[in-house]
Amino acid sequence: MTAAYTPVEAAPYEATSLTPEEVFARAAAHGDDHTIKFTDTALDVGGPLALAAAVRSVELNAPVFR
Repeated sequence: MTAAYTPVEAAPYEATSLTPEEVFARAAAHGDDHTIKFTDTALDVGGPLALAAAVRSVELNAPVFR
């Protein structure tokens, strides 16, 4: 299943200036259970890469927040 949905190239890593609280607020506003759970787990892991992954998960499933 993963191969069927995996892009040819990975999205570039983009650091975020958002705080973990802001990222979680966006996930919560989105309302999708999977987005919220992924974001919560990424924030538990911590670090800039996990935070960037959480931001990306919200962006992939919601209108762009700017």
